[in-house]
Amino acid sequence: MARKKKYDKIFNPFKIKNMELKNRLAKSSQWFIYLEPDGSIGDRIIQFYESIAKGGVGLIIVEETVTEYPLGCSNLPHPRLDDDKYLPGWQRLADAIHKHGAKAIVQITHAGPAHKQEIDGVQPVAPSAIDPPSEPALDKSRELTIEEIKNIQEQWAQGALRAKKAGLDGAEIHLAHYALGNAFLSRYQNKRHDEYGCDSLENRARFGVEIIRRARELCGDDFVLGCRISAKEWGIEEGTTIEESIEFSKMFEEAGLDYIQSSGYGYNEYFCCWAPQQVYWPEPLPSTKEFRDQIPTGAMLPEAEAIRKAVSIPVTSSNGYNYDSAAEALNKDRIDLIWMGRNLMVDPAYPKKLEEGRIEDIRPCTRCMHCVGKLWLNLPIECRWNAFMGHEFEMGDGQDFAPAEKKKKVMVVGAGPGGMEAARVAALRGHDVVLYDKDKWLGGLMPLSAFIKESGHDFDTVRPMLEWYEKQLKKLNNVKIKLGTEVDAALVEKEQPDAVIVSPGSKLEVPDIPGVDLKHVVTTGQLKKKSKELLKLFGPTVMSKLTKMFLPIGKKIIVMGGDLKGAESAEFYVKRDRDVVILEEGEELWDGMNFHLQIVWNIWIGARQIPVHSGVKYEEITEKGVWIRTKEGERKLIEGDTVMIIEKDRKNDDLYQALQGKVSELFLIGDGKEDANAWFDGSVHDGARAALKL
Repeated sequence: MARKKKYDKIFNPFKIKNMELKNRLAKSSQWFIYLEPDGSIGDRIIQFYESIAKGGVGLIIVEETVTEYPLGCSNLPHPRLDDDKYLPGWQRLADAIHKHGAKAIVQITHAGPAHKQEIDGVQPVAPSAIDPPSEPALDKSRELTIEEIKNIQEQWAQGALRAKKAGLDGAEIHLAHYALGNAFLSRYQNKRHDEYGCDSLENRARFGVEIIRRARELCGDDFVLGCRISAKEWGIEEGTTIEESIEFSKMFEEAGLDYIQSSGYGYNEYFCCWAPQQVYWPEPLPSTKEFRDQIPTGAMLPEAEAIRKAVSIPVTSSNGYNYDSAAEALNKDRIDLIWMGRNLMVDPAYPKKLEEGRIEDIRPCTRCMHCVGKLWLNLPIECRWNAFMGHEFEMGDGQDFAPAEKKKKVMVVGAGPGGMEAARVAALRGHDVVLYDKDKWLGGLMPLSAFIKESGHDFDTVRPMLEWYEKQLKKLNNVKIKLGTEVDAALVEKEQPDAVIVSPGSKLEVPDIPGVDLKHVVTTGQLKKKSKELLKLFGPTVMSKLTKMFLPIGKKIIVMGGDLKGAESAEFYVKRDRDVVILEEGEELWDGMNFHLQIVWNIWIGARQIPVHSGVKYEEITEKGVWIRTKEGERKLIEGDTVMIIEKDRKNDDLYQALQGKVSELFLIGDGKEDANAWFDGSVHDGARAALKL
């Protein structure tokens, strides 16, 4: 399919100084935790970045790298450029990126106030020792001395020189977000009164200006120097303004900068607004309206555009673009280049597919923040939907597949996310696949989840991935889909497959308590059965809108289950003007919800004053509600006119056990493996890994 003309400018070559890029898409700097334990560059991180380069992006900004270790780190490990001994790894990384025609720039940072004291027992440093710290999760910093500032600046510039020695094309000075560079620029954090203090814009910019000058002195004019800045800080009175950032940008250009990457940062209701769609969830607040109105065309584009008009060097924009908003920003000449992050994580071949006119093949980022949840826990980053990301060193990159040594007949039983991924990958390896499901639609619980989670906003959605799987499977000639078909051992014996992948979903267990059969009690399994025909007829988006107008359920809902399904059910009802109480037998709440969303969710339910009772024992459901025994031993009636039971997930391995010894290759994946929910990410990853073993 030919590429639409409106995307042409994205693929026009572009020059930053003497560095020519093959297109105007760049991979933004993000921290992935794929390093060796000492912060050196190894095979895992090299193969990840090579996958991004192979996918067609023009420029890669390698993640936040430190030149003071460990004080410069927010957590461990960060990539290191504080010693020449790390250069061989960097040289290998540069070569891997260059091999695919992309350019490589390293972002150099210092955590400053974001350094975790628990790492090494050393107090973090900042321009000023503000108390309380700028963000609740940070430790209290001590104020840097002038001598310490000079040492950090020199280390930073020496890191840029090492990057040049390693064969990288440039260095990006990180003066944005949570880090030390931004702390000097921000009125909110910089309270000192010396040459690096808050009394003038020149003083606030001096820290960055002197780094740029020294790096230019060491690296010469044939090495690209850029910087990333928070063009605006949202959510605080003393946040950096765009007018101030314009002046900072002019100073940085005069100091020897070659490009500016315009980003932004937020506090309070703008928490993590570097992922702009975050401000939609769970509910958009009136105070964020101006910011939200900018998201469809580029949440932080107006600030980048304003800076671009004031300087003569290229200015780039980031944060939440897709191919349409990127094309519009470039075509209207509002910006020079587009930085992308999560789009290239979920599909590293995003640029290549767009360039070839294969938009329907681009795996969509659903803004679920699964990746960020891993980051907050300091775990290697994974993607919910791209099982290969971060595992290229063991699984390949998922962009293409070597043909299987022997073509096999494969039965995949269960067309939920795990089964669909297994069928897709197996077919791409050349196997003949038949995908079965007892229901009459693809996706398992995905259609119901898409309906429950549909908000009208591009955040933590399921529908785009369901539609993507449907399209991909229908395009594969060696995948046959048989819906409405129950698979048992007799059917398998009749079909005589070489391999069977069983992805049955879990068995759902209703708690054995008096009153579960009362009329005002509904289970998630019953909800699925009741909604399936309507979902098939109307789809999740229309169904979501209809239930906001009419929902045949009581006004006070008791949700019995405090995992992800319970939380999503509660959110669904609250947004339809119901009063909700959440009950959970265990002490742990929100199982299955990634850690990032848990942070935001807990703030929301607190603001909404949604009662949550954990560690309870269910005793009886009555017409008036649910009798529980609290963790303190008190017998208590939780009143409500509708009770929704979130069934427990139980192992579902009947077919798997029945096929033991009858099939040469047999796999059980997803929710059916144990008495727990694998969730979408576990199921998708299981499916890919099983298909690779065939």
